[in-house]
Amino acid sequence: MKKTLVAVAALVATGAFAQVSITGVMESTYNLSGAKKGMTTGANGGSEFRLGGSEDLGNGLKADFSYAFVQNHNNGGTTAAIVNYNSFVGLSGEFGSVKIGQQFSPLFFATTANDAAGGAANSGNLANGGGQVANTLTYTSPTIAGINVSLQGNNETSQSTGYSVSYAIGAFSASYGSNTTGTAKAINGIGANYDFGMAKLFVSTLTQSGAKTATGYGISVPFGAATLIASSSTQGTADNYTVMAKYALSKRTGVYYQNASASKAATNSVGISHAF
Repeated sequence: MKKTLVAVAALVATGAFAQVSITGVMESTYNLSGAKKGMTTGANGGSEFRLGGSEDLGNGLKADFSYAFVQNHNNGGTTAAIVNYNSFVGLSGEFGSVKIGQQFSPLFFATTANDAAGGAANSGNLANGGGQVANTLTYTSPTIAGINVSLQGNNETSQSTGYSVSYAIGAFSASYGSNTTGTAKAINGIGANYDFGMAKLFVSTLTQSGAKTATGYGISVPFGAATLIASSSTQGTADNYTVMAKYALSKRTGVYYQNASASKAATNSVGISHAF
């Protein structure tokens, strides 16, 4: 045992493990009311565990990896299965980055960037689009003059292709994303946000030819350690909203209260989140 500890210490000293990081979030939520009353995990994003890191290959080239999991840590039964998500290996450098694995679509990042609730589990923003795509390759360009481009595709039976273009300068940012799966028509999302300092405003739309258009609006207002968030979205007769109050106990720990309504069914929740 002592020899093993010495060997591990030697590896750490030589930097063998220095490029690997362990990060994640532990979050528990209690639904005070609603269809799923009781304990759950993550109305504000959920729990995750991530191994990540990079290796300097020289000449500005790096090898990168991310191996992430989500799980309902409040439940030790079969419903607490560990699920892999957003895991990849790739290369990065002055050319940008290339990643291969199961990843979020460019449309997902383009739309949740303009959601006041950040795409949280109970945000209910009907203008959020996209999800995870398996066995996919993603190229992301370097940011030039505030412009960033992402391209993605795979060769599955139900082939998925997507792209996004984002622009950010000062307090303003905007993004456009599109995703096509199989023979379905493309889903397109566009939105923007502006940080006035005293408040940050968000607006977004999500469209698919032949389907109804969704629109979303939101605002985030900081008050010292507290942040108030409100967002609403509509799609046809559907009308969702989210009101949330967050309070940071530290840089990594916070508590929150949330009232969210989807299709007229409201859920009131309280929770605690700790990042490590």
